[in-house]
Amino acid sequence: MAQSFYEVVRRWLGQTSIVGNYRKIKLNKLLPEYSAINAEKNGVKQKSIVFLSPATNVPIGGIKVIYNQAAIISALKGPVAANVLHPLSPNFRCSWFVHGATINRSLEFSRTDDFVMIPEFWAVPHAKLLYNLGVKYGIYVQNGYSASLNNGDELDAAYKNSALILAISDDSVECIKMAFPECADKIRRVHYSVNSDQFVASQKKENIICYMPRKLKRHSGLVTFFLNKKIPTHWRIVAIDGLDEDGVAAILGKSKIFLSFSEFEGCPLPPVEAALSGCQVIGYTGEGAKEYWDKEIFTEIYSGDIRTFVNAVMNKIAEIDSAPYITNKTAIDRLANRYSVQVELADMQFVSNKILEILNAVESR
Repeated sequence: MAQSFYEVVRRWLGQTSIVGNYRKIKLNKLLPEYSAINAEKNGVKQKSIVFLSPATNVPIGGIKVIYNQAAIISALKGPVAANVLHPLSPNFRCSWFVHGATINRSLEFSRTDDFVMIPEFWAVPHAKLLYNLGVKYGIYVQNGYSASLNNGDELDAAYKNSALILAISDDSVECIKMAFPECADKIRRVHYSVNSDQFVASQKKENIICYMPRKLKRHSGLVTFFLNKKIPTHWRIVAIDGLDEDGVAAILGKSKIFLSFSEFEGCPLPPVEAALSGCQVIGYTGEGAKEYWDKEIFTEIYSGDIRTFVNAVMNKIAEIDSAPYITNKTAIDRLANRYSVQVELADMQFVSNKILEILNAVESR
């Protein structure tokens, strides 16, 4: 029997993929059975932020961001803790990267003590479910272009009734304002951080061009096909696929060129990691990466312009071969400071304080 489109994509991304979970919700067959109470849970009075997340062990930057930020908020040891809930697979836990996030396995929320952060692609139907239960929620927009997945009155209501909207990039902020201008005063721009001690240039760079084949597979296939016909024999192309975080960092660290195939992304993470690892990054911005696309490290190619892409790589190879390879420390440091732990920590402190304010207002009613 021929597989459906969703079955093929799900097999490609993994057994518990975002696409698979999204399809389940669209079909309304496996909606989470949320419930709510008016008191603290288990007799413990603890304000909590519950980050909803798909259950997938495929390396996806947005999920890593959710896990890390939940851990950061809890590490603040303030009046608000944070955890991650996989509502369709509560016992799931990501293992492809090291994290300190607490996993929440309960679908029961406290109306006075819990605040739920919903990823933008799940605004429908999770927002309505929570709103009907009287549970306060926010929407975390890591991709401003994913909002259109659920266009309609329910989506409009989801944003209107949200108490807070987080946006991962300047581009995501503008997307939200364009679609939901009435929500502009609820938006808070936040940043992720990249470990610049982990993603760092190797002492001995090799003539490697690396890329991630799971992104825009047709595009990457065409670019690498033509490059394999043209690159000098002392250069090679390496696909980064099926590796944990340390494995990705190791390849980026010894590579000289990274090919970016980002498509409509809020703030693509791999190009940042590649640049911090001393790679010259060539390719698509996915729109969201424009905020950090420094011409000293990054070369922009318009999506689908395959021949220009290939020629840009060949020109960069000729440039690198003509002189000793030297990383641009000034540009790298500037990028590292933009996505530093300190910046993310300040953002999460604000988020924690703001949500505490929202929950205290609920409790005082």
